[in-house]
Amino acid sequence: MNKCWRLLPILFHLLASAQQDSVPSPNMIGQHRFTLDASAGYDSNVLRNDLVTGVYNGGPLGRDVRERTLDGLGSADRAGYELGGRATYAWGDSLFGHAGWMPRFSLSYQSVMGVRFTSDVYALSFFGNAAFEDRTAQLGPGVFEQVTYQSFGLGIEGRNSGSFVELALVNGQSLNAGRIQKADLYTAPFGRYLELQLDGEYHRSDTASGGFNKGLGAAINARWQHIFQLFRSPAVFSLAVSDLGFIAWNNNSLSVKKDSTIRYEGIEVTDILDLDGLLVNRTTLQDSLGFGYSKGSFMRALPARIEARLGAGRFQKRSHFHGMQPYELSVDYRYLPGYQPHAAIARNLVFAKSMAISVGAGYGGFGDFRAMAGLMGMLGKHFLIGVQTPNAIGLFSDEANGKAIALRLEATW
Repeated sequence: MNKCWRLLPILFHLLASAQQDSVPSPNMIGQHRFTLDASAGYDSNVLRNDLVTGVYNGGPLGRDVRERTLDGLGSADRAGYELGGRATYAWGDSLFGHAGWMPRFSLSYQSVMGVRFTSDVYALSFFGNAAFEDRTAQLGPGVFEQVTYQSFGLGIEGRNSGSFVELALVNGQSLNAGRIQKADLYTAPFGRYLELQLDGEYHRSDTASGGFNKGLGAAINARWQHIFQLFRSPAVFSLAVSDLGFIAWNNNSLSVKKDSTIRYEGIEVTDILDLDGLLVNRTTLQDSLGFGYSKGSFMRALPARIEARLGAGRFQKRSHFHGMQPYELSVDYRYLPGYQPHAAIARNLVFAKSMAISVGAGYGGFGDFRAMAGLMGMLGKHFLIGVQTPNAIGLFSDEANGKAIALRLEATW
């Protein structure tokens, strides 16, 4: 145990390299720092907003709404959503005798989903299999994952550097995940039978218990930030990672793997009023189709996010934002099906001493090209509130793809 404590000075030395010539962002200094980040949104490169909102609100969907999305499908269809928030608190001006470093803790909630699917999956889901009579619908390859979890982290943070590292305990609340290598569904003439050639696997968290905890895990959250000169102007480079870890789902978790051909002959109804033994139970239906689950624990990686960011320039010192950069370039990736590397460029503009706007564009993630917009305001030098959307057009248009919004609150004292 004593040997572990000897490693602390080495760790502080490595992290302290980020403090040289550092400036706070956005010029907020204090011995206490509270930050709250929250975001909600979904995106897709093919699913239109009128379809998604119609499904969410319930009720019948017009054929024109379903066909407009169908006409835009391609060979790399994907979609996903992210809903979550993270609160952090850091305090003090020294840690273990090292000035400039503070202890910190964080609480977070995350619910995310990502999916890659074929155009035949959409056509079968929203139009049925009548159009596939005497044809084969290719429902694979495809992959999806939906996971909800919470975390509690403890670590250290640079008072002025923007760097930090923490270890988090993760609670797994729910999981649904599957990967399909092949799923060819043949519909015989007149619908006499269905034949499915299936090669895939499916995992889900414990369904027998209604409890909050279905698994436990651990994760690392960290950011390294460095200040340097770029074309005689200050520049900031940062590299961050969040939720890099795993969850071990409990012994009541369910899994199924299948690599075979399933033939389904249908149901003969002798009396439409005789409802005894009607096949509506999900478990019975899954067993009838050969989808019996097996119980047992398993481990899955968290949907980790990694981001590199470069900011350049400096606002005038008379502005409360002079610790921020007028120009920003970022690249990020999240370990979720359907999420592609996302790149964005932004221009921050101060139009009052304590107000700033951000405009830019991004490409990737679950979608394609997106317009970005944001608004930030500061009360003195100790409180900031900001709102941003990575999809400014989709937020107000049902003819576009995706809606998203993010909120940030930060206070120092």
